[in-house]
Amino acid sequence: MFSIALMNGIVIGMIYALSALGVSLVVGIMNVVNFAHGELYILAGYFSFIFADALGWNIYISMAVAVGLVFLFGILIEYTLIRPTYGNDMYSLILTFILSIVLQNAYLLIFGPYPNKPPNWVKGATNVFGQFYYGNQRLAALVAGVIVIVAVFVMLKKTWFGKIIRAASQDREMAELNGINTTSLNMLSFGLGCALAGAAGVILAPVFPVSPTSGLPVALTAFVVVVLGGMGSMWGCIVGGLTLGLVENFGAAFISTGYKHIFGFIILILVLAIRPVGLFGRSET
Repeated sequence: MFSIALMNGIVIGMIYALSALGVSLVVGIMNVVNFAHGELYILAGYFSFIFADALGWNIYISMAVAVGLVFLFGILIEYTLIRPTYGNDMYSLILTFILSIVLQNAYLLIFGPYPNKPPNWVKGATNVFGQFYYGNQRLAALVAGVIVIVAVFVMLKKTWFGKIIRAASQDREMAELNGINTTSLNMLSFGLGCALAGAAGVILAPVFPVSPTSGLPVALTAFVVVVLGGMGSMWGCIVGGLTLGLVENFGAAFISTGYKHIFGFIILILVLAIRPVGLFGRSET
């Protein structure tokens, strides 16, 4: 039981980290809390289901197109809803909260209340370290999550766009003085944050089918991970996601599945009581 809980915690924790990266990116650049983050996760899962199951597309093409569409949808959200609210963070928070409700009801109207699941990429199970058999789909989800996270880190550290993102997150006014178009940066950053939510959605949808209301736990978990790891910290998202995934799965395995999500909030409270800025957060001076 310990080994299975450990593997489940690592797999789920890595996807938590991937989803939280999108939240952290948007908060760090734009100071915007996107309450519809979970619904964008679900949207990518539905797109993947439609393309792969209903239309018969190749599953990998379906996943890539789904993430691309969520990226474009994120850009549209920023342009139509978020951009007019710049300077008033409360308005953007309210608008994204309303958007989450609208999307939930749209999913319910279009897909009904029942879960939908795109086809697995791989089948069967693998003997892990000679101790237990673990589903290949979950192992594939772990590998895919790691690949996307590494790609994001390489983009942020090595590319011109990544340097602009880091510069704007550290000192927005200085970035503008150096000629950075922060309006375009906001649009692309918000789209990228939504795309990361979509990536998490298409990776986990074959494991955990999507339904109209399953986005709320995803959004709450992403926010918990960001706060736990420290606002604006990319490494904090990784450590926070893995910590939360492990705590939830060990708690479910050895205590009760009914309190699975409560364990994460308990850890969050304990960490913030000791270190209010989170594990990797920096105090403002």
